[in-house]
Amino acid sequence: MKNKYFDLTPRKEEKKNSSAHFVSKYLAIHYQKIKSLDKELQRLPNAEEIFFLQSDTSFNAFTFIPLIGKTQSIKEMHASTYSISRKVIDALIQLYDQGIIEKITLLISDSLIKRNPTTIDYLNALISERADFEVFFTWVHAKVCIAKTNDHFFIIEGSGNWASNAQYEQYIFANSKGVYNFRLKLFTECNLR
Repeated sequence: MKNKYFDLTPRKEEKKNSSAHFVSKYLAIHYQKIKSLDKELQRLPNAEEIFFLQSDTSFNAFTFIPLIGKTQSIKEMHASTYSISRKVIDALIQLYDQGIIEKITLLISDSLIKRNPTTIDYLNALISERADFEVFFTWVHAKVCIAKTNDHFFIIEGSGNWASNAQYEQYIFANSKGVYNFRLKLFTECNLR
């Protein structure tokens, strides 16, 4: 049975000299299990570099944003999440007000409106006076964050929500314009509610 996305069976001509047809782009992949993102992750990924990370009950998906913001101004950030805590909302507001993040777009699961209406009311009240801070709701379970700086296109994906109850989570932390543009479609082509 053939997979509709790709075929894993090598072609006969590729078996003879597969390296002659291989065109490589720089892509470094790193694996790391960390307890403290800001202390153990030595640097941000370079262009076309990917870090595969596992956390150990110590940080959540939001933790990557201040890490980027320490060294670079974030021109725009988009994040999707099933859940968000008031602590994260306060931190986002602070990063926005300090100019560390110039534009923020959040895509939050519309189930949070019923699960935690006080958090949604709190968020809506805070963003009402901030022009470049938008929140949209839809049925989303994706946990993707993209952050564009002057020179970089960061992507953070993983199991962790933007809440303070992170346990054992896995993350991909990458820097790729192509992946950034692909993930941006999650925010520009979704059906809002």
